[in-house]
This record gives sequence, structure tokens and C-alpha cells, in this order.
Amino acid sequence: MKTISVRPGYVPYTLSAAILITAASALTREHQTGAALVCLGLLAPVALGAAFDRVEFDGELLRHRGPLAFLLTHLFRIRRALSISDIEAITTETLRLSIGRGEARLSYHTRISGRHVELVVRSHRASYVPFVKALFRAASPQKLDPRSLDLFEYLETGADLRRAHRSLSDLDKMPVPLLRRLGNALRLAGRLAQASSYFRVAYEKEPRNPGLLYEMSRFYYSSAAREDARLLQRSNACLRLASRLASSEPALLERIGEAFFERLDYKRATDCFRRALDLDPARFRSNVGLAEIALRDGKLAHVAHFYNAATATADAALVRVADREAHYYERLMSDDEFLEAELRRIRISNQVGWARRLSALAFFSAWLTAGIAGRFYPVLEDFGWAMMGASGLLWCAAGLATRYFRRRLA
Repeated sequence: MKTISVRPGYVPYTLSAAILITAASALTREHQTGAALVCLGLLAPVALGAAFDRVEFDGELLRHRGPLAFLLTHLFRIRRALSISDIEAITTETLRLSIGRGEARLSYHTRISGRHVELVVRSHRASYVPFVKALFRAASPQKLDPRSLDLFEYLETGADLRRAHRSLSDLDKMPVPLLRRLGNALRLAGRLAQASSYFRVAYEKEPRNPGLLYEMSRFYYSSAAREDARLLQRSNACLRLASRLASSEPALLERIGEAFFERLDYKRATDCFRRALDLDPARFRSNVGLAEIALRDGKLAHVAHFYNAATATADAALVRVADREAHYYERLMSDDEFLEAELRRIRISNQVGWARRLSALAFFSAWLTAGIAGRFYPVLEDFGWAMMGASGLLWCAAGLATRYFRRRLA
């Protein structure tokens, strides 16, 4: 297969450039011209790093390429390559910006993780679609979260949005599978008002189709901007009806269970996961879902049991994940010292996370103080620069500490 490359986000490079420019400005004010020129000179490697940064996929291996990846690999010994067989999870986050009635601009962030490697690609790159299409096709569907699976099914069907311009009279002549495909395509493209028409006609034709009801539930849930109670109730009703009708479809029951889990309805999620396992005991995501629910109830023995059951899957990477989690929770139950140490680590990790967020807030507040209020009150300007330096150092230190404390004890 031809190697496909996509550029990751420019946010780290933009922040680095902003810090360097700000530092150069501050040093110039202090008449430290040499140091200011050094800061400005560092903009060149930052720009080169942004220009050559990319993630490549050749059908077998994911690689992070570029100067940043080179430094991470050779200086900090951080792996930046991941084979397709070592991928443990693929998750997609959706960012929505409403731009009009029934219209929204959607962007997707896809995170690929496995064997201490994590790569992120974003949909505002032109090569995002061919990249994730090839990646999702090569990876097991069991590794895809619901949003990634939605994208995968949409990209695989090759739905053409130009067909969605037909009049409502033409909709009545379309078969339900085509209506569903175009409805999902419009939803993923952010054209929510048009998607609603396709789902409505499809529902009129097949009101007891569990797959359609599940898709409608996700559509209403994603359309419920600002916690629209009416759409949320409609979404929940569709999901409950889908769970009752999907009596012989373990894959669908599993996805419905994940939707209930996302909405914190653990009772219905448990019911769906158990029904899926009754039909297919090797369903990885159903066992993991039950383990997550048991963890929220504090039942560590049940957590270990369900992770052990999840090792029945045929995928080696997922077996490794399930086995690792099972051994971890079994040790938590049997070793009191290990349990105390892990609780202490989690508590410190949470505190460091809060410190990092507060330092970021302090940095931007100090930047505003130095840049705006400092024009009128020189004392505030000096105070702002000092706070920016201190909070910036604290943010970097907290970032390193977060990376350290997120690692479980051996």
C-alpha cells in the first residue's frame, strides 16, 4: 500500500513561537539584545519542526516523523512508531461549532494508542480522510470507539453527499439502507437539518429497525446543543427501544450498551452488555464495559473477572490489554501495600493535573497583565513578566510530573 502521511496539529509549535516572541519582547525592553536575538533565532527550528512534522502509515506501521519525533526518540527514548498489530485503542473526539440553524462545523481528533505510544491526527488536514480510512480498515473494529466506528462505516460506504440534494418527494422512493447512509453522512458533515429529514423518512418506513433507532439516538444526542431536553428525551427513547428490539445482534447490543454507559445509565448498559455476551461470550468491548461498571461500584473482584473473560478475544493486542488490566486489579486486591501506593500515586497525579491547569491560567492572566495593564502601570508589567516566567516553569514541571505519575507502579 502507498504510504499516507498527515500533519498533526500546530498547537505546540504555535505556543512555543508565542513564548519565544514574548520572551524576546521582554528582553528587548530590558535592553538585553543578545538574549532577545537568541530567542528570535530559535523561531527558525520551531518553524522547521512544524513544517516537517507528520504521521505516516504504510498499511503495517504508524510512524511519527520530523525533528520533534527525532528528538523524542533519540534524546528521551520515547517510542514514536506503532505497528498495526500493537494498536490497543482508537478513539475519536468531536468538536462542534454551530454556525446556523440546523448547521454545524465539526472537526475530529483521532487518538491512536498502544505499547506506550500515543499519536493524534486532526480532521482539518486534507489527508485526514484517506489516512483514517486506511487505518480503520486495517485495525480491528473491536479497537474502535463508537465515534470512530461511525466514521469508519461512513467512509467505507463511500456515501456521496451530492445525492442528499434530492427533494423530499425523492426521499420516499429511496430504500432504507440508502436513507440511513445519507443521514449518517449528513450528520458527520454537520448538516443536521437535512440529516433529520432522511432519518424521519427512514423511520416512517421501518419504525422497528433497531440499527436505525440506534443511529437516530446518536443523531439526536449529537444534535442536542446546550442540553436540549426535548432532543435528549427523544434520543433516550430511541435508544431504549433499540435495546429491546436488538435481541439477536450482539455487535449492536454492545454499541447500545456503550451509548447507555456514556449517558451514565449503568443499569441499562449492564443489561445490554450481558445480553451481548449471552449471544457471543468473546465480545471484548462488552466484557470491558462490565469491568468499567464494576470498577465504579468498587467491586475489584468483578473487574478482574471481566478482564480475564475479555482475554478470549482473538486479537493479540486486546488480549495483552485485558491480561494487563486483570493482573493489575488482582494485585490491588491481594497486596495492601500496592493498593496504598497506587492510591497515593493517583492522588498526587490529580493534584499535579490541577497544578498544571492553574499554572496555565496564571500564565495567560500574567500575559494579559503585562501586555495590557502594564502599558499604564509599569509595576504591573514587571509583575506580569515575573509571573509568566514562574507559571511557565511550573507548567513545564507539572507536565513532566504528570507523565511520570500517570504510569502505574510495576
